[in-house]
Amino acid sequence: MKIQNGPWQAQAIQDLTTLFEGHATVRALLLKGSCANPTIQPDTWSDVDLTVIVADGTLAEFFPTLDWLAPLGTVYTFNQSSNDYTNTARVCLTDFRRFDCAFMQESALLAHPPHSEALQVLFSRSPLVDEALDRTILRPLPVPETTREQFEQMCNDFWFKGMLTTSKVMRGDLLIASHLALEMIQDTCVLAMMLRDQATGTSHHRAGGQGNTFITRLDAEPPHPFSATGILDSVQQSSLLFDELAAQWSPDYQPRRHPLLAWINTARPSSSSS
Repeated sequence: MKIQNGPWQAQAIQDLTTLFEGHATVRALLLKGSCANPTIQPDTWSDVDLTVIVADGTLAEFFPTLDWLAPLGTVYTFNQSSNDYTNTARVCLTDFRRFDCAFMQESALLAHPPHSEALQVLFSRSPLVDEALDRTILRPLPVPETTREQFEQMCNDFWFKGMLTTSKVMRGDLLIASHLALEMIQDTCVLAMMLRDQATGTSHHRAGGQGNTFITRLDAEPPHPFSATGILDSVQQSSLLFDELAAQWSPDYQPRRHPLLAWINTARPSSSSS
């Protein structure tokens, strides 16, 4: 299977424009993201980010089906999601070309103009779309809001996992303990991503340099954490990092690692002999 090397996006954008212009129900096609920004040169890893405006009542022609994409190639994998205004298909073809297509019905565009740092109109045959775009202010993707209740639930879930992981180690269930320990690492990374979004004012990061410093601190994780002792080491390190990050997120946060670390220290003599 041939993999696309080097910039492939310009030809793909032409192909997609021709494809969507052939559908009478597509009212407009908008190019967003890095491919719409003249100051950015796409590379092999850049995707093509589109908003497709369709006539009201015709969404089913394009979502959730992916049949419309067949002229461009074979779908390898995809992810789909929806909210009140948009239905998004993120698709990767077998040659690794990637497309992020958000479908909106025409009437929804006036209520919810697209967010983007850059935007190009590839074609429009809709006065409603033209009116909405006249009022669109280009801005970074908004940072997803995390409520106090959601943050507190996230913290409680994390510390519960720590308790449960330690218990599973001591019961000799390393399968579930490893699964939970990995979830704790993931939760810590999510909190680090939330802080990065908060600091930069956007949830879109073309380059990932900011945040990599945090990842180097995960080097303290044991190289082979799937022994009883290794899992406890992993839980301890995740706990230290999570407490630190949570305090950065909320000034009202009180550290919660100490009871868990005391329990881990009690468990260590038994785990090392197992």
